[in-house]
Amino acid sequence: MGQSNRNWLVRGLDVLSRCLIAVHILLLFRCAEWQVMPAAGVTAACAAAGCIGLRLLRKGHFRAHMLTLYICELIQIIVCVVCMGWSAGFQIPLVGLTLLVFFAEYLGRSLKMPYIPALPLGIVSFAVYLLVFPFFFHKPGLLPVPQSALLTVEIPWSVLVFAAVIAGLRSSVRMTMDSERVLSNEAKTDALTGLYNRDGYDALCAAADLHTTTLLLVDVDKFKGINDRFGHEIGDRVLKKIARSLKQNFRREDSVCRIGGDEFAVLMPNNTAPEDETIREKVMRINRELSNTVDDSLPPVSISVGGAHGGGTEDWTALFRQADAALYQVKEAGRRGFRFYRP
Repeated sequence: MGQSNRNWLVRGLDVLSRCLIAVHILLLFRCAEWQVMPAAGVTAACAAAGCIGLRLLRKGHFRAHMLTLYICELIQIIVCVVCMGWSAGFQIPLVGLTLLVFFAEYLGRSLKMPYIPALPLGIVSFAVYLLVFPFFFHKPGLLPVPQSALLTVEIPWSVLVFAAVIAGLRSSVRMTMDSERVLSNEAKTDALTGLYNRDGYDALCAAADLHTTTLLLVDVDKFKGINDRFGHEIGDRVLKKIARSLKQNFRREDSVCRIGGDEFAVLMPNNTAPEDETIREKVMRINRELSNTVDDSLPPVSISVGGAHGGGTEDWTALFRQADAALYQVKEAGRRGFRFYRP
């Protein structure tokens, strides 16, 4: 998501804040008219706090703004229910609060902005609902609809509100888990190529079966010369091309990682025995693709690959050393090739 989405979020929150301030001012006049002075005082304080929250929003303090908004609305609901009784007009904002914090967390995480955690605040909203509902259900107070009609719809309406709060909490839990998973995946992904990074490589190793995995270490031949001659922008495009070619030529179950500047690794699980010729053909095909400059006008490049099988190793470090030794032999032999480690 880019700057336009960020601006859209700010505008949306600005409009929401203005609407809530306007509602508080209107409610202030009604409370004064009904001579419910405690609720009038709290409403005035919430309207003032809403103005403060608006200033915080304009200064970029999104989390402080959303927390101010949430706390003000929560206090407003509690005081109004205590002073004027339970009614549909005060149930709606309570559901709105649960969905509001869910909305704030989702967009905050999506836009890489400060966010407020939806789950704790959603639980607070739900707890307030449970505390207020039993005590004030039989004190309808100032009702937004005629009392005779309200008595007919109050129970199903309350059940509907209860279901909406539960749905909001479930959505908050699910989105929190999804967001954490997305953030975790982003932390293990290389920003340039979209492959797994070194952390992702370590996580894959921890989850794989060492003794049935083949590890390939891939080094770009004379990549420093490409950067020095053509610049880092072209160098980055070359790395993307290599990453794309590696992904396309290996199996879907194989994991391609960028573990260094111009160093890649390929984890090939479920290999009961080394497949030298199959891998050699893949490397030859990749080098042919990388030498093709017609389609993208990028400088030709080649890779050297060393491989090792985990069948006879005691840990991943030993397997890495073996693949690195095979890669060194390829470089010593003139690069642009593949060699499998043999004890």
